[in-house]
Amino acid sequence: MRRRAGLSWLGVLCLSAIGLASGADSTRTLKGTYEWDGGPGGELEAVFTPASEGKWEVAFRFRFDGKPYVYSGTAEGSLSEGGLEGAVKPENEKRTFTFSGAFRDGTFTGTHADVTSEGEQPTGTLTLKG
Repeated sequence: MRRRAGLSWLGVLCLSAIGLASGADSTRTLKGTYEWDGGPGGELEAVFTPASEGKWEVAFRFRFDGKPYVYSGTAEGSLSEGGLEGAVKPENEKRTFTFSGAFRDGTFTGTHADVTSEGEQPTGTLTLKG
């Protein structure tokens, strides 16, 4: 009897570990494109790492004018259906960009903007898929 109880707990622990490893709390990489108003666009990769319920650390990786960039920050919302918004900054720069939009049928469509002393100035659009 004691051995069966031990095996039962072992099974529960294994299933719990599998659930955590494959659940919503894991890092997600989404890929897509961005458009820059008045300039070239390109491919975009966004890596979302869970921070807390519905909150994420995010890193956008892309190339602009042939140079690689990483803009890092935070996001809040869903990575499957509904709204998502956040703010990111380029390394070694004081500029901040915001993004917002929503997922529908597994695709995120949104806009991005440069934050200036005059408020947010629209800079383009982005699309991401899981």
